[in-house]
Order: sequence, then structure tokens, then C-alpha cells
Amino acid sequence: MIVVLALLAVVSAARFPTRSSASAQAPVPQFSFSGVSTAAQRPGQAVFRPAATTQTLGSVVAVASRTETLSTRAVGGISPVNSLSAGVTAAAATSGEVGAGIKPLADIIDPRSPIVEYETQAGDTVSGVAAKFGISMQTLLDNNPTVRNPNLLPKGLILIVPRKDGILHKVAYGETVDSIVKQYDNITASTVIEYKPNNITDPNNLEAGKVLLLVGAKIKPPPPPPPPPQRPSSPSTPSGPSAGGAPAPSSGGIFKNFPLAAWRGVSDPFGTPRGGSSYHTGIDLDLYGFGPSPLFAVCDGVVSRTEYLTYSYGYYVVIDCGGGWTVLYAHMSQIDVVPGQAVSAGQTIGLTGLTGFTTGHHLHFEIRYNGGYVDPALYLNF
Repeated sequence: MIVVLALLAVVSAARFPTRSSASAQAPVPQFSFSGVSTAAQRPGQAVFRPAATTQTLGSVVAVASRTETLSTRAVGGISPVNSLSAGVTAAAATSGEVGAGIKPLADIIDPRSPIVEYETQAGDTVSGVAAKFGISMQTLLDNNPTVRNPNLLPKGLILIVPRKDGILHKVAYGETVDSIVKQYDNITASTVIEYKPNNITDPNNLEAGKVLLLVGAKIKPPPPPPPPPQRPSSPSTPSGPSAGGAPAPSSGGIFKNFPLAAWRGVSDPFGTPRGGSSYHTGIDLDLYGFGPSPLFAVCDGVVSRTEYLTYSYGYYVVIDCGGGWTVLYAHMSQIDVVPGQAVSAGQTIGLTGLTGFTTGHHLHFEIRYNGGYVDPALYLNF
């Protein structure tokens, strides 16, 4: 009986606690709600009472089904074809633009350079690359003068591609827009200045080395040359694998010396067709088996240009012989003169080499008269 009474007392106390026993309980631990930490609350206090900074929301279903008024279209509805960046990237990739997807979008939409560098792939042809960029085959050939076979380009060759049909001109020291346009046909100073990618701020103060695109310009045809001067006799055929020594003796006239002391023969004469109406603008002197050979000034004159082009001439030198005559030496391995330097016929100007686009050791040598190409063999007995 005593045990039964004790059990009933325990059950009754558990189900009907007294107010004094509740007050003796341990404090209710702190908790947080909606990110706000609050102190323990006594029974009967309003835990969820809204304050000035509290907002009550409807049910989760109502919130989830509500349409956001600021959204103009679902993210998934953006077209990868019709979006501006995708369209430009696709166009750039189709055109062969190097760096498409990496180059800033603004540089493709509003280019700051008049040229694109294109690395040829297996099976590329001049006509195919020209079509890819939307220019004529003739424009591509005119701006890459050392391309020999327009029907087959070696893989990995860097072609310089104008963004429009025309001629690319690399500014020499002291040149102005007016002096440049006089060197070509079918071009005016205003056309050069107004073509935005040329970025011309002062047409009378151009940065040396800057590349300009002369939109629509044509290379001047060779003018009727004056009667050839007396030519020096051809040097003897080399007897060993190296060449050097003194240049050929002077014989009077503008061109007094050969550019080399010895060579194996002419590997590519002036005027060889290059495709379209393009042709070989100089003469190639074969140096197979030779080491770097000294190059000599063929005239008394002033060095007007020394620079490096990876895609064609490599290291090259231009000498102004006076009277409208200039000569060019290409593919050099070493240059020993500087622009503005006076040179005498027979003076060493550097060494032959294999720089630029060349399939073998040779000297590409040009003679120009008033900007037009003439056959060097008319003036030197190669």
C-alpha cells in the first residue's frame, strides 16, 4: 500500500507541477531566430512579437511562386547565338582572328590596329586565307612579299593580314602622312587619317615603326628606268664553303659595288610570278653552304631604314642612294649601321642570315627607282 501511494504521488507531481517548482528550474538557454540572438524568455512572454524592423512574410509556397518584377527574361533564355559577345566571338573565330575569345571584345568591335596576325594551318592557301578575312588575294600577296607559292602555305607561317584591302606601310623615322601617300597610287592623306584603326593624332608627327593601313592603295608600277649604268664584272665562283673578302671593284655610276663578294648563283630572279598580279620584287642570291657573309653598300648614300619583320624580310636595311634610287638587303643576321648614317660604296653594313620568312640561306636584294621596283640585274651583273 505504501509503495502504491508513493508512485501516485510521483506521477501527480510530474503532471501537475507547482509554480514554485517551475521557478526553481534552470534558466532557459539562449537561442537565435532569424539571425538575431535573444535572451531567455519567461513563459507567457511574446517571443514572436513584431518590432519596427521585423517583416512577416506569407507562406513559403506564396513566396516561391511570386514573379520577380525586375527580371526581364529568365537566365536560361539567353541565346548563345544572338548575344553580342557570342556573335562577335563566333565571327572572329570564323575570320581567323588570332586571340578570339581572349582579346578584349572592344578590340574586335572597334579595332585599334589595322592588321591581324594569322598563323597558317595545314592545307592553307593564299586564296583561302584571303577569303576567310574578306580581303582580296592580291592584298594578301602585296603585304606578304616573300610568299613563294600561293597555292600552298607552310604550316606555322605568320601572315600579316590587313583588315581591309590596301597596303600596309611601316612608318620610317621622319615620315609624315603626306610623304607616305606620295609613295603609292590611289590613296590620299585624308583616307589614311580617317581610317580609325590607324589611330593618327598628328599626321605630321608619326611614331617611327607604327604600321598604317592605306585603304585602297596600290603599289606603284615600275617606272621606265633610265639607261643602265656601266656594271662591274661578276665576281668569281666561290671555291669553298665560306665567302668573304673585299667587294667587287668600283666601275663608276650609282651602283659601284656588288652587295656580296661571292655567291653560288641566282636562286630566284626578278619578276617571278607570285600569283595574281604579284611578282618577285628583287633578286635572290643563293648562299647555300656559306656561313654568314659580309654585306656591302652598293652605292654612296645614307641608311634610311633598319628594322626587323618576322613575317617577310627579317632583319633588313634600306640605303638611299640619291636621285630617287634606294636599295634593300633582307634576311640579315646582323646589322652594323643605323638610320641616318652615311655610307660609302664597299662599306660593310652587316651579315647575311636566315631571318624572316626564308627557305634557305640567301640574300634578297632589291633596287627601287622613285618607289618602283626595277630588275637589279639591269644594273649589276649578277
